[in-house]
Amino acid sequence: MSQNEPRRPLSTANGAPLFHDMARYVLVVYDAESIDAFECQSIDELLGRIDLQRINWVTIRDVHDEKEIGQLLDLFHIDPFVLVEILDEGRMQFDTEYENCLYLEYTVPHLHPERQLLEQTSGSFVLGSNFLILYEHQVRGLFSRTRRRLINHQTKAQQHGPDYLLYLLLRAVVVEHYQLSFKHLTLRLEELEDHVLTGRGREEVYRDILFMREEIKPWNEPLLELEEFLEFVKDAESKFISDEEGKVFTKSLYREIESLLTYYDRLRAYLTEIMSLHMAAVERNTSRVNQLLTVIATIFLPITFIASIYGMNFEYMPELKHPWGYPAVLLLMLIVALSLLIFMRRRRWF
Repeated sequence: MSQNEPRRPLSTANGAPLFHDMARYVLVVYDAESIDAFECQSIDELLGRIDLQRINWVTIRDVHDEKEIGQLLDLFHIDPFVLVEILDEGRMQFDTEYENCLYLEYTVPHLHPERQLLEQTSGSFVLGSNFLILYEHQVRGLFSRTRRRLINHQTKAQQHGPDYLLYLLLRAVVVEHYQLSFKHLTLRLEELEDHVLTGRGREEVYRDILFMREEIKPWNEPLLELEEFLEFVKDAESKFISDEEGKVFTKSLYREIESLLTYYDRLRAYLTEIMSLHMAAVERNTSRVNQLLTVIATIFLPITFIASIYGMNFEYMPELKHPWGYPAVLLLMLIVALSLLIFMRRRRWF
């Protein structure tokens, strides 16, 4: 890039980034002395601003043109097969180390602002000796805060290689999105538990439990895959993790992933507990209904017996012709019913 060529300022006066989340490419170029950042709408503009003598963080947002991305990979001499992995969202080849780059996919929970439901957002990182390429399948602005901190000199990235930048971005995934998403799920589970305990809409609660189960279920596998990748990086001699300090960062992130997996297990256990509470409430309700039906049947059993006696067609039944026979039998039935009710009540059968 020419020194006289105008470029956009890094941030506004109050520190907010000028970058909006609609640019197809965002480039941050930095070294120990300076940082430059650009929004680019074309691949030619992007390639013209890349400085191979410095560290380049390239963000590609929902671009599916193989030719354009291929030009970028060629500039960094990246294996052509990486292009297939980047563009194939459903491939799930989580991590691969090539001769001149390290490829890593990510899956992040993203809270929909209107529906208040978690959605999957995915993408990939390509790490090399002087570059980090971030490909976002969906434009969510997940890493905007990290980018703002970097361009405003609020990180230690300028003192390290691109592997430290990858650490910052992965930590943004873990801390800023997984933790916040899990806290959101915890609040929803607490609300669901209140509905169970208050007996609100049992069928509706059951549907909510099944829905929560499906919403929690997908997040275990991406965390396990990320844990496996970090375990490989911290234990193996990867040429893309530059120094011992990089290993320290990786171990720190590994511990955070383990903590998140524990958090995930607690969420599943909490949901199981809520399901058990719901089933116990349903069983109690069923038991009460059965108990009520048993009481009714017990009361009507002697009444039915008395009525059946007087329903027999015998010729000699003196009570049938007695003027007080009918009310006397009704009174007898009432006395029997009340006696049974009092007896069962004193026994606390209902």
